[in-house]
Amino acid sequence: MSIFSSVQAFCGFFFLIFAAFIFSENKKSINWKLILSAFILLNIMFLVIRYVPFAQSVLSHISGVLLSLLEYSKEGAKFVFGGFVDEKKFGFIFVLFIVPTLIFFGALIGALYFFGIIQWVINFLAFCLRKSVRLSGVESLILIADIFLGQTEGPLVIGPYIKSMTRSELALAFTAGLANISGSTLAMYLAFLSAGDPSSTIKFANYLVTASVMNALTAIIFAKIIFPETDINNVSTEKISVKMHGGSSLIDSIYQGALTGFKVSATMMAILMAVISLIYMLNGLLGYIGNVIHINTFITQTTNGVFNGLSLQYILGQLFRIFAFFMGIPWSETLKVGSLLGQKVVINEFVAYMSLADMKIAHVLSQQAIYISTFALASFSNFSSIGISLGAYSVLAPSRQQELTLLAWKALYGAVLAGFATATVAGFWLGIVGW
Repeated sequence: MSIFSSVQAFCGFFFLIFAAFIFSENKKSINWKLILSAFILLNIMFLVIRYVPFAQSVLSHISGVLLSLLEYSKEGAKFVFGGFVDEKKFGFIFVLFIVPTLIFFGALIGALYFFGIIQWVINFLAFCLRKSVRLSGVESLILIADIFLGQTEGPLVIGPYIKSMTRSELALAFTAGLANISGSTLAMYLAFLSAGDPSSTIKFANYLVTASVMNALTAIIFAKIIFPETDINNVSTEKISVKMHGGSSLIDSIYQGALTGFKVSATMMAILMAVISLIYMLNGLLGYIGNVIHINTFITQTTNGVFNGLSLQYILGQLFRIFAFFMGIPWSETLKVGSLLGQKVVINEFVAYMSLADMKIAHVLSQQAIYISTFALASFSNFSSIGISLGAYSVLAPSRQQELTLLAWKALYGAVLAGFATATVAGFWLGIVGW
């Protein structure tokens, strides 16, 4: 990777900052000191995680634990589905791999909640974040909770405090949920990207865990630019901590967690079947239009067959390729990476990761592009996620539903920029330090 790519990424970060600044609700109230602190911590964390041997060892152990958990989840699937879960024999079957994985992770999280382990970890890391970046107590809690729990269960951690949060605190919580992923969904992305290769699984697990930590910090930057704090006197106290508990018993907690995992997986399957079918239908229409106006052959030739004519993926690639360029991607690959970014925002990250896996198998992307794309796609920042997050927060605080609805689209905008910024930082340091 050339130094020019790092220059692209360096300019790209300020391009994203400017894009957020334009839509700031109160430009004069932006706390640039807080944003600078988050930016410095973001880069330090990335360098430590990616290039310090001890930190790499710790991260590899975490990834190894995650992989072990994936293997354990397969045992339950084997009991129910028998030999059909053998990937070598039958290939990757979504329902036989993803559903058992989400059910298992849901049950595990339920058990960890019952013993108070997750609460302790979230409180400790939130304390560290609060002291280093000077966030409010509730902001620190939700940022750390979203890393582990994602956008649906993360808000439960701050449920009692949502009614009294300032608009800036609420917006940061909403943005952070959209800007991150959850541990259970991370397992699905690994399945797409690794294609059963153990060495690839470890590598991509490291990337995704790193991205999850980084997204929490980039969410601070963009949420606090777009929604700066203007109600200082009502910012939450630093003494806030997780008070959420598991079920009435260990078995009850496991059952509840497993059922939650099943509901999430059922919802995801329904969404994917509907969305992917609609995409193919739309692409059929676009392909017909492309034939009528005689541009399909041109598109096929100019993209070396990556896009077989006019399609939603091709259109999104053209719209988002400038963002790919500012991540440090060579211009020759920006159309393909831009397509992935567009699919992530307009459709969802599952479809985008599946497309990335297809491109990886077809060898149409360089290792640099695959690396940066893995970071760029690691968030829930898409149109459909707005409804999911609105539902979670509205149930916990009905009195603030109207306010949440008004800030939702700007929060999504900030979350998209946050995810892109994570990839930009990764691209910058890849050009400076290397692999």
